[in-house]
Amino acid sequence: MKILKQLKMTCKDTSPLISESMDGHISFGKRLRLKIHLTICKACQCYKNQLEIIKNLAKKIGSEDFSSKKNQTLRPEVKEKIKQSLNNI
Repeated sequence: MKILKQLKMTCKDTSPLISESMDGHISFGKRLRLKIHLTICKACQCYKNQLEIIKNLAKKIGSEDFSSKKNQTLRPEVKEKIKQSLNNI
């Protein structure tokens, strides 16, 4: 009974853990508590799914943006202006 109280989490406790788990590694205890809560809470499952969609879209947009700008370079006059500004520091 005592263990169940320690594993119990509210949605307010869960939402930061969802983000944290998507950003990197979380401890076994946090991961276990999160998994238990997600199995019983449809609202937090939905929140997690929405965050995954947003993360994937942002990653896709970022990679498309990077590849489109990869071959762009500064105009020579802009490079010269930057050099001159740096020399005056």
